[in-house]
Amino acid sequence: MGLKDSLRSYKQDPFSFFDNLSLVVYGNNLNFFQKYKRAQQTALWMAVICGVLWLLLGFDSTPLQFIHVLIEGIPGLILGQKSWGDVTTIYNNFYGKEMHYSAFVIYLLMFYGLSKNWEARGIVKSKNMAYSFSFMFLAVGLFEWFWISSFGIFQNQPWVYTWAMPQLRILLQNSAFTFVGILGLVYIWVDSYILDENKQVIGRNWRYNFNWLSWVLIGLSIGSALLWIYYPGPIQQISVQLTNGQVWSSSRLFPQTLYTIKVDPTSPINAGDWCWVEDNWIHGLNTLVKVIWALTLYWIGKVKSVYAPQKL
Repeated sequence: MGLKDSLRSYKQDPFSFFDNLSLVVYGNNLNFFQKYKRAQQTALWMAVICGVLWLLLGFDSTPLQFIHVLIEGIPGLILGQKSWGDVTTIYNNFYGKEMHYSAFVIYLLMFYGLSKNWEARGIVKSKNMAYSFSFMFLAVGLFEWFWISSFGIFQNQPWVYTWAMPQLRILLQNSAFTFVGILGLVYIWVDSYILDENKQVIGRNWRYNFNWLSWVLIGLSIGSALLWIYYPGPIQQISVQLTNGQVWSSSRLFPQTLYTIKVDPTSPINAGDWCWVEDNWIHGLNTLVKVIWALTLYWIGKVKSVYAPQKL
């Protein structure tokens, strides 16, 4: 197939183009869209592994702990520059920092459930993965934007939503997650319509799952977010001396276990320093909000099938 034929095939049906793309190298098929079931299984096993690590290593544990041990600890240990005690310190220093095992468990299970749901409706391969990832990406993007805006406003750290490096990378990443998620949901909605030979709509293949439970979950999503902002329990408030002589103190609104504070307000580097506070109740609420939001989108994404054209 020539380049023009390939472009024509892609334009007519991008999903079929990728599904049928030949990527066999030395007898190995590298087209993972044709192995979407393996993606399902991988997501499930990764969720199980992360869940076990989460259970064994601590409620606030993160993969970043092992990453820094591998990058900083082990090479130094091999070269004789660090002791096992130093490696342990590095591991403990990153407890509770960055993305937690709980997030991987939540979003991987969400992808797995949606992928199986689409498969049951005859949506397979690249379209299955694209549709499943759309909801997962949107769940990640919405939660991260909620956290960034709430932390910036209620903890008086506006640098987190300032479009400058290096925070710009995170903002662009979250924007991409949100945009791809919304674009995917719009495409899924458009793709649900059944057209006749005259391009007239004669029915629907599926509809988003909006029922009473969907609205209950939406209400719980809003309620859990407000509960986190107006947290009623006891919290440990902290203070940080800034380079300009002022003192930043944490607010009771939207409390955290990890505060990222810009110690030098005049610095052109758009980043903060970590101040970690152990509080499993607050971290539990953080995780609960993430679960409810992901569950809400998952439930809405469990589309209702219509196995025959349905008059509108």
